[in-house]
Amino acid sequence: MEKCKLTPGQWGFIGLLVCLLTVGIASVLVYPMNGVGLRRFLHTYQFSMLGRILFDSNIRDDIRWNAVLSLLYGFLASVVIAGALIIKAAMQKPSLYGDAKFASDADIRRSKAVTWGDESKGGVIIGRYKGKLLRYIAPDFISMGAGTRAGKGAAIVIPNLLAWLFSVIVLDPKQECYKITSKFRQLIMGQKVYLLDPFSSKTHGFNPLFYIDLSHEKGSGYLLNLAETLWNASGLAGTEAHFNSAAGRVFIGYTQLLYTLINHGQEYLAKYDIKPVFSIGTVLDLYYAVNRESLLANGDESECPSIREKVANNGTEREQYLLRDALNKIKEYNDLGDEPRSSTEGTFLKKLNLFTLPLFRKATDRNDFDLRLLRKERMTIYLGINADDLKIADDFLNLFFNFAIDVSMRENPDFKTDNKYDVLFLLDEFPAVGAMHYIKKASGFIAGFKLKLLTIYQNISQLIEIYGEMGAKTLLSGHPCRVIYAVSEKEDADKFSAQLGYTTTKSTGKSRNRNKGSVSQGESENEAQRALVLPQELGTLKFHEEFILLKGENPIKCEKALYFNDPYFMDRLCAVSPKLRERVASMNKGSSMVKKGLKYPPKEEMLSLGELEAELF
Repeated sequence: MEKCKLTPGQWGFIGLLVCLLTVGIASVLVYPMNGVGLRRFLHTYQFSMLGRILFDSNIRDDIRWNAVLSLLYGFLASVVIAGALIIKAAMQKPSLYGDAKFASDADIRRSKAVTWGDESKGGVIIGRYKGKLLRYIAPDFISMGAGTRAGKGAAIVIPNLLAWLFSVIVLDPKQECYKITSKFRQLIMGQKVYLLDPFSSKTHGFNPLFYIDLSHEKGSGYLLNLAETLWNASGLAGTEAHFNSAAGRVFIGYTQLLYTLINHGQEYLAKYDIKPVFSIGTVLDLYYAVNRESLLANGDESECPSIREKVANNGTEREQYLLRDALNKIKEYNDLGDEPRSSTEGTFLKKLNLFTLPLFRKATDRNDFDLRLLRKERMTIYLGINADDLKIADDFLNLFFNFAIDVSMRENPDFKTDNKYDVLFLLDEFPAVGAMHYIKKASGFIAGFKLKLLTIYQNISQLIEIYGEMGAKTLLSGHPCRVIYAVSEKEDADKFSAQLGYTTTKSTGKSRNRNKGSVSQGESENEAQRALVLPQELGTLKFHEEFILLKGENPIKCEKALYFNDPYFMDRLCAVSPKLRERVASMNKGSSMVKKGLKYPPKEEMLSLGELEAELF
């Protein structure tokens, strides 16, 4: 028999049960112990009689003593009953294949990770159970696997943009989220709203070098992190890792040179018609303009002797170091043989190709929002790159999200108390971002910096293609909450079915044997394994259904929190659009206008009204 371990709460329940049984049994025993027969007992029994006998001063002592004995016998009997129940529970044979089950109402109410219909604790909306919203309030990541046209945007992205009170960065490939929710977040939530689409003139600016101050003691480290993000060598080997590292050093060298020239040699920049803007695009301009041989030469042959002299005479010790290090890295690159230098240059320029595009360059030469304020102020950034630009935007998406997380982790909110707001990263079409090795490696402590990630992908094979099988497994293990819609891939369905768990089913079989004219019959009980949800059942989920997997808790079978037929969300859109309010009223004319059952216009019609998009430009 296994050792029975009870929690303090369970011991408390057992104690209460013993008390109730003691009083109940004693209230019956007190009658026969005082000579009352069965027939009279059935006609005169009163539960309160025990208390009257014990505490009424007019009761004879022998009757009162019998009442005390009945309490003692009742206590002994209740202890025996409670002990028998505990032993029976401890001796109960565990199910051979498991006892997986869906969360009950009581399970959800007790959950430490999910709230049910409670807005007071905030959290990320992940579904709807019996008409009330489910919110994930644990400081961990959330993942969702769902195919195309599964309602990811309508059921999880847009609902959270209409309800999440703090800062959010959303990957918005079709700008649909921006066109539906930006005005609400700007006017009703009072947030600063930005749209970043560097392939369009209608965009705010984002300059990564804005966040790197090389005069600061940590500036060089931040620059190294940026180079590692652009030319990541983590997890790589061989020539690819070598040339990525070499390209990163070239970038650092020219960036440090640009910083020096902006501060001490703007005439040199003017000579080549280079604007003194500290941006990646200007680093590329400098790379193309500089004659490395002349730059590295000494004496009269040097192209910029005055710069070295100025920095030596007027620059700080740090500026002198930056120039020395820049020239050393450029010399290292220049001294390479033709073939390795050509390979390094190809690797270097390939990552910076986007910075040669006029619109992209214009958007990345300036900075209109400060990622360092995400946890200090409430702001919303829509990364709204159109679908036709996505095929060339993967490097930029990877840079932006890795860099945003890196910048946000420079200050620990435990020590910098003005970092008081959580930041939600809504990563729709997460694989489009490319490999985010920082998340894979650091998911264990990113959440401690008030960063919450909701990663959305179509199928696990997308993640395996980017991170490898073990890398994808590591990445998903950092997401304790997993939302599952209808699954189209058999391999994914098998994995999700296994994660939902198994139950043990029992069947009784009868047998009949004939032996020398006699017949014997027997029964046998067999146990079999059955998945709580079969893989094929995951593939045939109805559009509005979903499952939620939670670490350490029973899975939840619930419905999607679709915004377009829910007054909770639609009222928020109506609050910023008079035309939408009028349209909803006209569609429900003659009805009682009771919240449940209201009709709403389709998404296309709502967008055509033109009143849901923030006026930013």
